[in-house]
Amino acid sequence: MIIQNMFYDDIDLKINGVVKVDQNADEVLKQEVKEYVITKDIRKHLIDFFNHYGSSFEESTADVGVWISGFFGSGKSHFLKMLSYLLENKEIDGRTVEDYFREKFDDEATFMSVARAVGGKNQTILFNIDIEGSINKDKTAVLRVFAKMFYNYLGFYGENLKVAKLEQFIDKKGKTTEFRRVFEEKNGASWIESRDAFAFFEDDVVDTLMEVLGMSETAAHNWFDGTETVETSIAQLVLEIKEYIDTQTKYFHLLFMVDEVGQYVGDSIDLLMNLQSLVEKIGSECGGRVWVVCTGQEAIDEIIKTRQDQFSRIQARFSTRLCQNIMFLYLNRVEET
Repeated sequence: MIIQNMFYDDIDLKINGVVKVDQNADEVLKQEVKEYVITKDIRKHLIDFFNHYGSSFEESTADVGVWISGFFGSGKSHFLKMLSYLLENKEIDGRTVEDYFREKFDDEATFMSVARAVGGKNQTILFNIDIEGSINKDKTAVLRVFAKMFYNYLGFYGENLKVAKLEQFIDKKGKTTEFRRVFEEKNGASWIESRDAFAFFEDDVVDTLMEVLGMSETAAHNWFDGTETVETSIAQLVLEIKEYIDTQTKYFHLLFMVDEVGQYVGDSIDLLMNLQSLVEKIGSECGGRVWVVCTGQEAIDEIIKTRQDQFSRIQARFSTRLCQNIMFLYLNRVEET
């Protein structure tokens, strides 16, 4: 007998040495979920997280911030990605992610808090903020990345807020399908393929706006030629997020799962304040139906320890904290060990 044939899985399978949150091909997803090992400590803070998260299906909460800390290579990005897979509970090879994870737990009773939360309708927006963020890190940079990813999630062109806002307006008018059809008739290429280079198709865009929205030629050109920067605010973005979740079912939850936030924020007072204000507004307005889960190489306490007077409130915004260095999760109401 050949030793290689004694193993259940293919031992020649290529191992992905570094897990990245933006790798989401089906084969990568299948391999990562099947081979993820639930250690005793990982199981403990998975259960603690889902106990806290699961309670938001029953009662409103403003404690929607989760901070995962750990040094490079400690597995925080891997954990974030697995958490995203589990929450969305997609089907892989005819089985749900929940089924794969159930096998990794010792007993069904221990898994119940996970199963209850996964049984709701969860959608995740998973991204690396250092990759998706702009090079220009002004004081609203965190907000702009969240806005970009939210619009992308809705199917709009989040890379350009001017275009995204136009698409959002068209969608609210119920004319998205018509707009895309008319543009393709005039341009020869689909709107989705062309919108990143919309500036090169002025005549087609203007003609489409006139035909679909009934805009005058002057108004359509004014929109196209406008050089003003489209801005948004925390209040405006959270309002749009709330309007979206209000159109969903009662148990719908949306989670922003953001890798490398600690690295992106760094020691910037402005960026940390921007993050704090955004999470605080989401918590107060969305009633626990929208969560923000972040990773960083430093614990949130370490990031702010030299600025206690300025940032005492942000610790409360991230009341759920996972330390990948020692694989421990604690909540405000749980005694730290």
